[in-house]
Amino acid sequence: MNVKRNLNLIQVLRGVASLLVVLYHTTSLLKENTNLNFLGGFFMFGGAGVDIFFVLSGFIITYSSKQLIQKNATFFLFLKRRFVRIFPVYWLLISALLLLQALLPSFYKTHYDFTFANLLSTYFLFPQHIMLNGVSWTLSYELFFYFLFSLTFLIKNKNILIGMSFFYLAAIIILPLFGFDYESGGKWYNLIFFPMNIEFFMGITVALLIAFLPTKIAKPFIIIGTLLFLCGGILSNYGIALAAGPFNRVLLFGIPSFFLIAGVVKLEFAKEIKTHGIFIALGEASYSLYLVHLPLIAAFLKVAGKYLSQSILLLHAAAFITIIIVSIASIYFFRLVEKPMINKINKALN
Repeated sequence: MNVKRNLNLIQVLRGVASLLVVLYHTTSLLKENTNLNFLGGFFMFGGAGVDIFFVLSGFIITYSSKQLIQKNATFFLFLKRRFVRIFPVYWLLISALLLLQALLPSFYKTHYDFTFANLLSTYFLFPQHIMLNGVSWTLSYELFFYFLFSLTFLIKNKNILIGMSFFYLAAIIILPLFGFDYESGGKWYNLIFFPMNIEFFMGITVALLIAFLPTKIAKPFIIIGTLLFLCGGILSNYGIALAAGPFNRVLLFGIPSFFLIAGVVKLEFAKEIKTHGIFIALGEASYSLYLVHLPLIAAFLKVAGKYLSQSILLLHAAAFITIIIVSIASIYFFRLVEKPMINKINKALN
């Protein structure tokens, strides 16, 4: 990677990944509240947006850290920047949800146990922490990946890094063949040997190999990745598995995400791609959308299910309106809260 530039299509993909997760939760919550299959239940595979996020994270962290690595930045500087990106907004929203739990306990089906251990685990995203919005489990794996990537700043020998990466990935893939169950060892074993961690390394691979791939592969890769992803969604919706547990997600959605992201990046390296501002805005606000959408959608659809349950058409309209409102709210939350907060914290820490 000889140049570092803004990649608009990557922002678009971030927005698409967030919207897939939003569509998944809209589908499941509407089914739960009204027994209606939103859009025929097609987006029940929408949780695969997380797989796109994991591969994207591997690529974006590697791509954006190039200058830090070249300047011999420290292990602590890298982690500081990553933690500032994850925690402040998360802490703000999780505090608001905890306050709602305390003030309106009857609104929640399950009540949060306000012990010190639970609060510590929830606030610092320990593996298998008690979630208040249903999506923060992915952030535990994101943080673990940041820790793994931070070793790049401590270990300067590339061959050692490559060897360690291969050994780690081989352990995730091979150990289950000998009867090792990553879930049986507890939450920390689950964190370390979780099969979807492979997807982060897929993203790293895209970043490292993209300069050596011919430009002509861009569009075929995008087409292949998109078709494979949709096929994976159909198989997932019908309960057809190609492998056990999360390995199935890696096959159905991780590999297609690898092709899709590689094609998108190569295409944008070849020429500047113009995209509509709303897609860029949604991509920039993808983290905000990811964090805020579930409690908002749950509240909106609970009301819709109460007053519109007799009309399939009105329920669909309410679901679409909810998605639009939540998306717009996330964009403004990003611009008015998330971005200024991160900028101020980074300025104070520098």
